[in-house]
Amino acid sequence: MIELTDIDLDEDGELSAVVSLPGDRQVAVLFALDEGEELESAVMLATAQRALTPLTAEQLDRLEQEIVRELVDSEFEGGEQEATDDDYTELADEVELQGAIVSSDATLVLVYEAPTQYAGLVIYAQLDEDLEIEVLSVAATDEDELDDADDAADAEEEVEQGD
Repeated sequence: MIELTDIDLDEDGELSAVVSLPGDRQVAVLFALDEGEELESAVMLATAQRALTPLTAEQLDRLEQEIVRELVDSEFEGGEQEATDDDYTELADEVELQGAIVSSDATLVLVYEAPTQYAGLVIYAQLDEDLEIEVLSVAATDEDELDDADDAADAEEEVEQGD
């Protein structure tokens, strides 16, 4: 079972914590409440654990590979040049899981950074119930924009998902 540590409630009643995910990934977890929504910390904790528990090291590796593929393909789409293996490798070597946002309906958004390739930006991957990427987006890291974690799914740039 996934165990959350360093659990804290902010002034809005939202839970934040740290979790060690498979593959030695230590990430921050934020439980994002809808405006006006209130939940007991035990409910938020249980929901976050339920959302994070199905993640395996293999799934997280697969998700990172898919994110790299989608972002690089998106960057070169419609251009004169095609992406090279080096383009994929360069981003793959840099992309790193930083956190997870969980909502009251157990929707899970994984938060990634690639500090050189996507300087000043954060990569959000909203997962569906089958742990497939439903929405992939990139947004500025401006703290004021991210105060409301629910806005993460409505980020500035969406990358189209292929079937």
